[in-house]
Amino acid sequence: MGDKLLNEDFIRLFCQKNSDGTMHLRLKGNELYQRFGHRLQAKHMKTIAKFLRKYDQIISLDMSYNDFGDEGMRMLSKYYWNHHNNLLYLQVMQCDIHAAGMEYFSSSKYLRLITCELNGNKIGAEGARFIARLIERCPTLVLIDIAETDQTLESVESILIVTEASNLKVLDISRIIPNSFYSRYNKSTLADDLSVALKLNENLTELHIQKLEFDGHDVEILLSGLLVNKTLQILDLGCNRIGDLGVEMIAVWLKSRPALRALNICANNIRDSGARALSMGMPFSNIRMLDISANHITDIGLTDILDTAKKYCRIRILFMWGNRFGPTACARLERMLKSTVLEQEYIDVKIYTVDEKYEAVYYPTNHYKSNYYAITKPACPNVIKIIRNKIYGPDALPRELLNIPHIGRYPKVDESLGLYVKKKKYCDEYDKCDT
Repeated sequence: MGDKLLNEDFIRLFCQKNSDGTMHLRLKGNELYQRFGHRLQAKHMKTIAKFLRKYDQIISLDMSYNDFGDEGMRMLSKYYWNHHNNLLYLQVMQCDIHAAGMEYFSSSKYLRLITCELNGNKIGAEGARFIARLIERCPTLVLIDIAETDQTLESVESILIVTEASNLKVLDISRIIPNSFYSRYNKSTLADDLSVALKLNENLTELHIQKLEFDGHDVEILLSGLLVNKTLQILDLGCNRIGDLGVEMIAVWLKSRPALRALNICANNIRDSGARALSMGMPFSNIRMLDISANHITDIGLTDILDTAKKYCRIRILFMWGNRFGPTACARLERMLKSTVLEQEYIDVKIYTVDEKYEAVYYPTNHYKSNYYAITKPACPNVIKIIRNKIYGPDALPRELLNIPHIGRYPKVDESLGLYVKKKKYCDEYDKCDT
């Protein structure tokens, strides 16, 4: 991308306006590459910093999948974060940032971020102290994503120690330690560290621990912290190996009626016995969103899950595709959809009939990871246009029952019932609209 092309008018094309007067600047590298064949580099950061300082109403910046690296972070720190700024939300996933870049970033004078997503940057164990410094020097930080940052058990422990006394509400450490057939780490130690963090952190509401190779015994260690924690509402255990043993332990925990409202246990080698145990524990829980997709549950286990969906605190969002549906589960699901116990928009399976027999097919509603990683269709770049996003306040109707980033609010706001738009600046991650 030539320097002449990257000017103020060009950057303004990627600004999205919010209903409260603030703006979101979206400069995703994959979108830029589809149009111009280039991504943002370090030499462009001075221009972007100048633009951000001029338009101080920009509170959200997304520069994922670019190539500016450590030098780009140094430029942004020097020309932007070392000056007064209003930036609250930052996404720099997969930007080739290492320990040196994190050192520049964490040493900046004016950091008042609410969210910081560093997913996929090879910061390494050497950069763990700079991640910890960022958490300490930015008391407003609510969400931090340090997944896939190539840490070690020791460096993860040093980061978790800092989070215990922080104001963090959302922590994502999925696949934080590289693992292969040639290098292994002690999963039980990591589970124990997380358990201690859950016991001591009184603010944590959302924990993502995907792809850590946890098995049923590691879940047992983790539950020692979950039993003490009273604030966790979203637990993401997807793509581990907890199996039926782990699910049985989680089901026993659910009977104690924790604050948990969303549970993701997709791709965990769960079979019918685990599904049966989960169906026994769910009626006592507050779970409104459940993801059991990509497991090995058959018709019997799926029927058990569906039988407990209509509990005193009903399942609102249910992802089940990737299991083996049979005629009983299909008929049960069809009946629940017709009776509006479940809504088709919030379940990833659709039922149809062929020769008077029920069949199941995937219904494209589970786009959580696609939205999170900004996956675009091949050769179909997003349209460049000014978007006006509405920011709904906490009093918007109908009453909010569930609000998970990248999945959405349930139920959706009905503007005919009365629309309350929040005009003050954001103070919480969940007030941010999904752009």
